[in-house]
Order: sequence, then C-alpha cells, then structure tokens
Amino acid sequence: MAINAKPGQTVRVTINKHVNRASARKTLERLFMTDRSVTEPLDARSKNFIELPKRRGGCIWTKRPNKLHPELVRGAAATIKVTPQAVRDLNSVADCIEVSAA
Repeated sequence: MAINAKPGQTVRVTINKHVNRASARKTLERLFMTDRSVTEPLDARSKNFIELPKRRGGCIWTKRPNKLHPELVRGAAATIKVTPQAVRDLNSVADCIEVSAA
C-alpha cells in the first residue's frame, strides 16, 4: 500500500505491527528522530554536556552524548514533516506503520 503524502505535509506516523527487520527498525528510528518530542531527552543531555577535547593515541578525541534509540513498540507515534526522502522511507516500511494527517 503506497503512502500518499505530499512533501511539506505534516503527518502522524503510528507503529501498528512489531518491526522485525533491522533495516525497517533503522529507517523508523531515523524518521522518529526528526520528531522534536522524541529528541528532547538528547537535547537536554547535550545542553549540559561540556566537550573537553584531549589527546588520546596521538589524535584529538572528544566525548559526546550517546545517540538515542527510540523505543519502537506497537502504538509508538511521532509527528513527521514529510520530505521527498521521507515519502520513500515511509513507503519502505508501510507494512508496519499507519500514516494519518497531523
């Protein structure tokens, strides 16, 4: 089933089936990370994080906050602004999600 969302639209993506494939899980993580409500914990940690570059093994090395992996369980939802790439991504995982207008 093709997703008929146009670029520039804002849509609500809801997971309605368990995601088995690793590639589909990565795609959904990437899409969910564009939602501000999902990325707020990372932003909060990043705001208080002070980067202290140091030499380690002859190279400059800087510790950064760890990446978040949103929980992709049945019923999880995110509001996404649709781009041409997002349309292709949504179509690739269309069997696991439900897309509705936001």
